[in-house]
Amino acid sequence: MTTIKSFTLIIAILLFCSSLVSFNCYYTESDGEPVMGKWVLIQFHPAKKDTFKFKDLVAFQIESEGMTAGFMGCNKFRTECETHGDSIHFETILSSRKFCNKVHMDLEDQFRATLSNANIYSLKEQILTLYDGKRKLASFKKQ
Repeated sequence: MTTIKSFTLIIAILLFCSSLVSFNCYYTESDGEPVMGKWVLIQFHPAKKDTFKFKDLVAFQIESEGMTAGFMGCNKFRTECETHGDSIHFETILSSRKFCNKVHMDLEDQFRATLSNANIYSLKEQILTLYDGKRKLASFKKQ
């Protein structure tokens, strides 16, 4: 009987600890505006003319648990997102490996670099902006 109680207590502690470490991509302490939802690229910074006409192809969805999935212009991707205050971190990006024309591949490379380098975000009037320190990387509108 003691073994079952000990096992139950261990499971309860593990569940409690995992809830403390859970992803927080749906809430930001600064203004309460949710990061969770679907985001579509407005532009990369600095803006590139050749990617402007394809920007609507880049979109991603952040789920409440931090799971993030989307489309980079040619390939689908999946990653995890974590926020704390105004900091943001995307885990390793897993994607399909379809080859497309150079413009689409450049768009994907820039998007992948944006997520990989982003460490700060701002969220204002349903515009999500990702930064690498003070350097603005990209802006997305909520859909």
